[in-house]
Amino acid sequence: MSESQMAPRRPGGRGSDIGRPRDPDMDQAILRAAIELLSEVGYVRVTVAEVARRAGVSKPAIYRRWSQKSQLVVEAMVTQIRPGKDNDSGSAAGDLMTLTNQLIDDLTRTPLGRVLPGLVAEMAADPVLAASYRDLIIKPNLRHWRAAVERGMASGELSVDTDVDFVLNALVGPLYFSLLITGEPIAAGYERAAVKLVLAPYTTAPS
Repeated sequence: MSESQMAPRRPGGRGSDIGRPRDPDMDQAILRAAIELLSEVGYVRVTVAEVARRAGVSKPAIYRRWSQKSQLVVEAMVTQIRPGKDNDSGSAAGDLMTLTNQLIDDLTRTPLGRVLPGLVAEMAADPVLAASYRDLIIKPNLRHWRAAVERGMASGELSVDTDVDFVLNALVGPLYFSLLITGEPIAAGYERAAVKLVLAPYTTAPS
């Protein structure tokens, strides 16, 4: 069986371990080993065998938890990202600045930023990897961005016809463009300037 063909899947994308009690310490050891290896060699050269060796577990122990290498890698990356949350400060602009700044930190100060360029290339050829990344990283975090914009619309800070998808894409897109395409560092104060510019067409005049 190849590294990309693991045990039969069960709901949630992990391998079948029905009837076996889960060991949280083993889970964490595997995830730590995966993120260390990912940071060192990149996604393509990560092997389940080496993750198992570093974690001090057997390959079947990993197969029982994650049905494919891609799912293991993405879940390991999730551990490096601060979980998003709805920080309702009373200002949609302020909340979006906070979320933008958090994403900048995730992209520049965690293994995510170092491995993402290679990972994106693999996503084009690996639909399971792409789906895992979207489901475990992109979608959960964008919910908080969307909620911030919708709160602004509900409070009257933003107009009711605000294009939520445009706002999210316009704030997040340039960060990935800098990381993946230009390689240029993200300018200090980006979050404030970007939020002000993107929200300008939708910001209502004070009453």
